[in-house]
Amino acid sequence: MRPYLAIIKDSFREALASRVLWILLVLSTLVLAAVAPFGLVERTGIVIMPNDVTDAKGLIDKLKRQQAGEQASPGKQVWASLSDDFKDQLLPSGGQPARPRWPGAVYFQLPGELNKILKKRELYDAAAWSGITVPNDAQVLLKQGVDALDDEDLARLNRLLLQAAYPDEIAVSKEKAVVVSYVTWRLGTLPVTKKLLVDSAINGFIGFFVGVIGVFAGVLVTASIIPQTYAAGAIDLLLSKPISRSLLFLAKYLGGCMFLLINAAYVIGGLWLIAGLRMGQWSNRLLLCIPVFMFLFAIYYAVSSLAGVLWRNAIVSVVMAVLFWGACFGVGATKTVIETVFLNTERLVKLVPAGSELIAANERAEVFRWDAAKSSWEEILSTDAVAAPRPPGIGLPLIGPVYDAKHERLLALPMAAPQFGVMGGDNSLLVGELQDGWKRREGLPAPPGTTALMIDSKGTLLAAAPRGLVKLVGEPTVDEVPVTVLGFTMPTAGGGRFVSASSDLHLGTPLSAAIDRNTDEIALFDTQTLRVLSPNAKGKYEERVSREIDGSLSGVVAIGGGRVLLARANGEVNLFDAASLEPGETFRPEAKNAPRFADATPDGKTFALLFHNRRLWLFDAAGNRELKLSVTGQGDISAAAFAGNDRLLVADRFTRVTEYEMPTGRITDRRRPTLSVLEKVYLFGVQPIYTIFPKPGELGNVVNYLLTDSESVPVGTANDLQTSRARLDIWGPIWSNLAFIAVVVGLACLYTARKDF
Repeated sequence: MRPYLAIIKDSFREALASRVLWILLVLSTLVLAAVAPFGLVERTGIVIMPNDVTDAKGLIDKLKRQQAGEQASPGKQVWASLSDDFKDQLLPSGGQPARPRWPGAVYFQLPGELNKILKKRELYDAAAWSGITVPNDAQVLLKQGVDALDDEDLARLNRLLLQAAYPDEIAVSKEKAVVVSYVTWRLGTLPVTKKLLVDSAINGFIGFFVGVIGVFAGVLVTASIIPQTYAAGAIDLLLSKPISRSLLFLAKYLGGCMFLLINAAYVIGGLWLIAGLRMGQWSNRLLLCIPVFMFLFAIYYAVSSLAGVLWRNAIVSVVMAVLFWGACFGVGATKTVIETVFLNTERLVKLVPAGSELIAANERAEVFRWDAAKSSWEEILSTDAVAAPRPPGIGLPLIGPVYDAKHERLLALPMAAPQFGVMGGDNSLLVGELQDGWKRREGLPAPPGTTALMIDSKGTLLAAAPRGLVKLVGEPTVDEVPVTVLGFTMPTAGGGRFVSASSDLHLGTPLSAAIDRNTDEIALFDTQTLRVLSPNAKGKYEERVSREIDGSLSGVVAIGGGRVLLARANGEVNLFDAASLEPGETFRPEAKNAPRFADATPDGKTFALLFHNRRLWLFDAAGNRELKLSVTGQGDISAAAFAGNDRLLVADRFTRVTEYEMPTGRITDRRRPTLSVLEKVYLFGVQPIYTIFPKPGELGNVVNYLLTDSESVPVGTANDLQTSRARLDIWGPIWSNLAFIAVVVGLACLYTARKDF
């Protein structure tokens, strides 16, 4: 064993003697020294982000009306603080017509203008806010005196004042934000948690400096080790010793890996110290990234070493490693493009039993009904009689659809199209009736910031928004026309409108809501507070009980059978008693993977929870235990819903829906449309090739998993759990790359054992 250890030591010394190694170490030291002065301080969010402005058009209209009034008002104070250029866009001075401009420009600029106002001490005026209910936190700050507040407290006060004055237009901020500084300079505020920011920055940093520069430099430096070992004269001396040829190759191979081990340990160890000492984020899992990047290099070095044994030429070894990288990149990119651009957009993410029909919606917010005669999904609620082809890509999320059994109709709400992230336009319901073949009809505009639609036992449509609950009175497709008779204003017969269904709640965002289909109780969760609302005799919802939840994490809720299920972004699942919100069982069925959808049977005896890693978890509330049901497609499930108390619908394989009998798990039906040409190419060509092909590029998923302990990453709004997330394959790349290294190194060992050098 000693001769082989000596060979490894020689390789280690050879790596230390490399000028390239010392150049990389010096470069890494300079980069780490430049990163070290960064500082992060976490605090409650202050900055008004684009998605915090839930109704930009409504806010601008209110500001215009209030600034034109004679009485003191928040609008007058805000208007006085706006920039002259922005005010000129809203109300051109001198009677001149407005400049030709993109209509959404003011929506895009509005958050920036509001953030400038947060820094101004003249915003608050006692007379202007005399009729506004100011939150307790703001009252505490006002008692200190506006002039006595520091810049951070001033911005917090002004944010609270704006939220209080315009609750329908500016969402309550309960999320964390990070103040970024460099030495003594404050660089800005980011609306993320400190851990998320640190993990993301470290992931990108080491991915580039170690995973790209380090590996590429390592291949260049170590490419000559194997060819020089087997060169004439050198190999004769080594083989004169009583050593194994195969073990000689393995020792040289392991010795070559020392180059990247030194670089990875230095850079990642430095980042670990900086993150802990400067930012207070000690993550021992970060140190596990050192062997991951050494493993990444070992894959490319295996190819380089085999080429070195076969051709004994360093240049050929480098070229073969580059060609191998190109082949891996091509296969991986082909699979990724087909999945993300074409097939994943077709995945069914909502299943809605509608009487004898089954309705589904996909990632592109398209709605379908199952046509049993044709064994295919037929699009409904489309703008044209015949659905027109749409460009690939995931569209805006669809709120709903929900089925109104009393009126036999579907109601859905497309998320309002933002102007660079700012909600500025009207957002109207989509309505389709069974008797009309689910033909699309435009409905009433929904309240700003609506996040959920629900149908109660009486067939009334309820909507959850930051201001509270609203309900639909009248028809959803007819605007109410007021008529004045003898001085009294009355709505026309058959008119439709949204009216308040609860007291003002001032809820935060993102907001999750669910309804108990037996009792009509509603559960609400807005990252910090879990509430249960109950209807009174007049149909008005009142907050019956609430509970503060630590962590400020977004979540999804379900309610039924006297229990409330709350699953949060960190993967923790909690059950509460619906009457008192006393906590019950706690689970982590999928580690720290974030949930996406939750549902409960009408009788509340069973809960279903779908995670972003596309695994389904079932809980038997009656038996107070996890329900072990053999569900096909675990790891590829995109939607799940209950059809009554004894049937479970599960979507997997993009558009396939399987129906299970509860609680036996027996398959009673399977809706499986004919595969398209692209699906066949993917399932029977691309996916098998990708499965057996090595995946060095996918080891970045392992690094991300080590830092976040999550198998999915946001691709849209990070805090909105119902939007699509990219699923990461963690163990697949590890096993396939291990198998590839074993095969390639095994071939090299076999060749050296049989070759007569």
